Amino acid sequence: MRRPQRPIPLAAIWALRLAALPIPLLILAGLLHRASMIALAPLFIVIGLAWLMAGLALMAAVVAFRSIWVNGGGGAAPAVGATALALLVLAVPAAIIVDLVRLPRIADLSTDLSDPPLFTAAPDSVVMRPLPNEVERAAQLDAYPDILPRHYPQSPERVYLAIAGLVAAHGWTVTDARAPDSDNEVGWIEATARTLLLALPADVVIRIIADGSGALVDMRSASRIGAHDLGDDARRIRDFFADLDAALQGVPEGEDDARPQALEGDGVLPPLPEPAPVSRS
Repeated sequence: MRRPQRPIPLAAIWALRLAALPIPLLILAGLLHRASMIALAPLFIVIGLAWLMAGLALMAAVVAFRSIWVNGGGGAAPAVGATALALLVLAVPAAIIVDLVRLPRIADLSTDLSDPPLFTAAPDSVVMRPLPNEVERAAQLDAYPDILPRHYPQSPERVYLAIAGLVAAHGWTVTDARAPDSDNEVGWIEATARTLLLALPADVVIRIIADGSGALVDMRSASRIGAHDLGDDARRIRDFFADLDAALQGVPEGEDDARPQALEGDGVLPPLPEPAPVSRS
């Protein structure tokens, strides 16, 4: 005798279909935006559509599980697969919501809150941003207490070359630069950075000031999109200073000790990569 086939709930089939679309859709949209083939508005529309489909897939999977539990039948495998894919996609907006609640509403971070490095080549919406008020300064210090200036015992010229090489290594596009020298005690490098996944633009400026015993380095990172950077600017500043510390083989001084520290070993610095060209476009 032939064993009767167990019916598969229609909700399980549609759950798997809906859950299978968002991931390739997100990958395609991200690649097209990185290639400058679509603008930000279509990118965000595609992202919202992908999240909506994942949410619908999750709801359809719940309906399928209920049908299987009440009426019996097959369909458990596609319902489980749909649930896994939908949760994978929805993990991103869930993480965003957590960061929105956990982190302060900041989209412009600087190691110097009273006199931040100035942007000159960034869009007007970034250049004309007002200085942080007392509440915003307190929020940054509370959330990111490690975002502080760095002091290096090397000459400002040497520090500038190291910074220029790291900017090139990070793939940032330099938009303005001036090296410190005997005539200019203050140097800077301004550049455009991109986020890792969606290549969203952010503006970066790094200032080098000669202080007689070495160089004081300040860094500012500002996101162009939205009023909340979800911690992206702080991560960018931390990562860059960690690379700069390694490149200069020095340990930055704390707030209570402004004296330059000696280099470890024989003090010989490694060769630096070529600096990035300045883009005037």
